[in-house]
Amino acid sequence: MLGARMVENVTIEMVYKEIKDIKEMLEELTERAILNVLPEEEPTEDELRAIRQREKEIDRGECVTLEEAIKLLKEK
Repeated sequence: MLGARMVENVTIEMVYKEIKDIKEMLEELTERAILNVLPEEEPTEDELRAIRQREKEIDRGECVTLEEAIKLLKEK
């Protein structure tokens, strides 16, 4: 009957927290695994120039970052 008593003390919030913790751990492990597999490369001058150009476009309001786009979509 000990098992039944333990189940009575578990709340849905505890389950959600455990799932959230596991999800965060898996995301971190996945990121580490990807970073360990991918080779490191320095960006070329053309790539750096393109990045700077996109940043200027963002500053002028001509486009938005992915994070901003997601936020805008959630607001609708």
